[in-house]
Order: sequence, then C-alpha cells, then structure tokens
Amino acid sequence: MKYKLAAIMCAALAGCGGGSSDPILVAPEVAVLPADATAVSALAGSSFGFPSGVPAFGTTDTTTLSLSGTAAAPGFGISSGGNTASGTMSFGSCIFVVSNSTFPAGHPMAVGATVTVNPCNIQANTQRAAANGVQISAPVAMILGQATSTGSTVTVGVSASGQLLFNGNLAGRITLVPVSG
Repeated sequence: MKYKLAAIMCAALAGCGGGSSDPILVAPEVAVLPADATAVSALAGSSFGFPSGVPAFGTTDTTTLSLSGTAAAPGFGISSGGNTASGTMSFGSCIFVVSNSTFPAGHPMAVGATVTVNPCNIQANTQRAAANGVQISAPVAMILGQATSTGSTVTVGVSASGQLLFNGNLAGRITLVPVSG
C-alpha cells in the first residue's frame, strides 16, 4: 500500500523521472518594448502622468499624456500648466504632430509643431506573470526621453508564445524566461 501511494504521488507530481522537461516560462519582472502603433493602440484610453514634465515637450509642470486612436491612426492629448495639445503620432521614435494647441506660438507643443522623442518605450510591470494568457492588472509606464511616467493600471496578459497583451489587445512580443528555483 505504501509503495502504491508513493507511485501515485510520484506520477502526480512528475518528480520521479519521465516527467516533462519543458521549463515553465514567465514574463520578466519588467517588460520593456518600443512604443509603436501596435503598442500605443493597445493602450488607447490610458493616461500617463509625468510629475516633473517632459523636457522634449517643453513642460516642467505635471504633464499628462493620453493615448487614443487605432494602430492605423494613433492619437495623443497633452495637458500641462493649464495648456493642452493634441494630434497624431507616428513612430521610429515617438513623433508627435500637434494639430490643436493652447500652448503659445514658439512652444514645442504649439500648433503645427512636430516633436520627436527618443527613446520612446513602454514599460510593463509583468511581475513574472505566467505565460498562459491569463490577464492581471499591472502598472504600465511610458518612457519619453529621460522622463518616465507614473504607472497607469492596465490589464496585462502574456501568451505562451511571448505575446504581450494590454487590455486584451496585442502590444508586442517579449522574451520569456524560465522559472528558476
């Protein structure tokens, strides 16, 4: 009876040889991916706060960046110091083309201005999420040049193939790491 119970436990835990040697994969603690049309559209409806401003935008007060649109037509909104600007985005770096603005003429965020920010990345606290597609709430931040936003809470998921999902939408691919220990 003892041997039968041991054999059952051994088989159930796959710890007695013959078990799968495939490692369990998870996302890294922090996943960083370049901001591109796919990632930005996956974050449409999210806002990111920069407590000390964004130097590339010419702001030094608290600055809020809101993302909108689709991968085909990503958009943005900026607010800082009582002024606002909005327009469209393109990528390679993040390229903000201002079409509406209350910032004064000559300001980097004035109407007609184009601001290129590099690096332009998205950082997700994936908390070593299992690569199983289950979605969790996690902080996601934008990195614009030397400015990093506070985290915006977003639903994040990681597929077994390394697809990173924000709010159920494909944001990009990440390299998975095996569970150690």
